[in-house]
Amino acid sequence: MKEQFSISEIINIFLRRWWIIALSAIILCVSGFFYAQFVVTPLYRTDGTLYVNARRTQTSDVSGANLVASQQLATTYKEILKRRTFLAQVAEDVGNKYSVGQLSGMISMSPLNETEIMEIKVTGEVPEDVYAICHSVLTHAPDELIRVVNAGSVKILDDGQIPKTPYSPNVKNYTLFAFALGLALGALIVFCIEFFDTRIKSRDDIANRYKEPLLGEIPALVLTPGKKDEGYSYGDKGGNK
Repeated sequence: MKEQFSISEIINIFLRRWWIIALSAIILCVSGFFYAQFVVTPLYRTDGTLYVNARRTQTSDVSGANLVASQQLATTYKEILKRRTFLAQVAEDVGNKYSVGQLSGMISMSPLNETEIMEIKVTGEVPEDVYAICHSVLTHAPDELIRVVNAGSVKILDDGQIPKTPYSPNVKNYTLFAFALGLALGALIVFCIEFFDTRIKSRDDIANRYKEPLLGEIPALVLTPGKKDEGYSYGDKGGNK
């Protein structure tokens, strides 16, 4: 078992057993593609936005104080819209297909780029349900928020849309990650094979292992084809000794 390898030796090891690395990468790449394409449940996402104003009426006043107040209201509104009372209303709108707990996990809300605009995102397995939930949140949010806070105003900027393509999984990313993992795994296998290989392959292996001088070396002997009576020879294949 060799304990130290130079850079050139490591490169030669990988080149000599390149097929193991290639086979590992291909197997994991194909596995990653089929896993993402046929095993992982696809998820769909849609989003909508609300404009939050600290004042009761829309105004052209964009002072710093008003902006900060609107951002703070957006954070407060986020917590209000995650409450059970509001989510129960959304669940009723979509035919009670989802529980309040499920809706809480499907809906995410956050101020957009630290502005007074609140973004509503809904993620789920059924595109039509994802849109219906987002639309319900956007429709009921203004009345619910004004009712609870009794301050400010809320306007719908963008409604959601029925998503056409899955948001997750990303088949390309899964495949590339699996390919890279396969390369790393193949390289590790090759290195382990070489590291734990205790066979003697050259005079250097003997010298490195036993730290003793070599007295001689037996050449590789070959049997000369078609000349059974001449026995073994070494050197050229003509049988010259």
